[in-house]
Amino acid sequence: MAGKSSISRLPPVVKAYIQKLLREDRMTLDDMISDIQSRFPNEKVPSRSALGRFKAGFEQLTEKTRQHREQAEAFVGAFGEDSSDKTGALLVEAISTLAYQAAMGAHEKDEVTTKEVADLARAAKNTMQARTLSMKERQAAEQAGRDRLIREQSAELDKAVKAKGLSEEQAMYWRQNFLGVKQ
Repeated sequence: MAGKSSISRLPPVVKAYIQKLLREDRMTLDDMISDIQSRFPNEKVPSRSALGRFKAGFEQLTEKTRQHREQAEAFVGAFGEDSSDKTGALLVEAISTLAYQAAMGAHEKDEVTTKEVADLARAAKNTMQARTLSMKERQAAEQAGRDRLIREQSAELDKAVKAKGLSEEQAMYWRQNFLGVKQ
């Protein structure tokens, strides 16, 4: 098994700064090393190859996050939900991505504490509950929409029955076969 990354051994403030530079994606590896040296002169700067490996892993996580976001948007768009529903679904997806990133970060460490495992498990559980709640809310909204549409169509049918002089038998036929109302 490979040894611990020299970047993971850096102080959190230095590691966070490196991640910030990677998110900005405006410097070459050599420029980043120079910038890190000038900003943190008392810290050991990672080698170019270590920084390159870390960047590759970071880009992989960024790409996965982007794919998750696109999948969530496609999923939400398929249901034609309004913006508040879309925001909720994307929030759940963001939480999922953060939990995944935390799990990957814990995996990079040589030792993972029981507290960290418990925190990750709790985050996974909360994410699953949020997804379930979101699905239940979506199903309730869909059912409410169907019910409203049936009421509206039924009212229109009642108007047509009166206007056209249809019999109750004919009206029942239309309710059952086209509105799906069983009486």
